[in-house]
This record gives sequence, C-alpha cells and structure tokens, in this order.
Amino acid sequence: MYKLIALDIDGTLMTPDKKITTENKAAIDAARAKGVRVVLVSGRPTSGMRGH
Repeated sequence: MYKLIALDIDGTLMTPDKKITTENKAAIDAARAKGVRVVLVSGRPTSGMRGH
C-alpha cells in the first residue's frame, strides 16, 4: 500500500486552464480515504504555487 503520493501540478494534475478534472479529484479523494497522504510538488518557487 502507498503511504504518500506526490503530484506535479503543472501539466500533470491541472489542465492548461488551471483546473483539476473531476477524474483527478475523485482519484485523490479515493487515495485520501484509504489514508494515503497527497502532496503537491512543482518546479515553481513556493510563491508561484499560491492561489489568488
């Protein structure tokens, strides 16, 4: 069993218009329901990952 999943946000998790698909959200929710920690990763600086 996985304990942690790290997801790259740009071009992998998010669409070009910066949205998360319902399929990806459902997969994340399912993993979290099984106790898996989900973390976001990026090559961007931390300030570039903050929402507006």
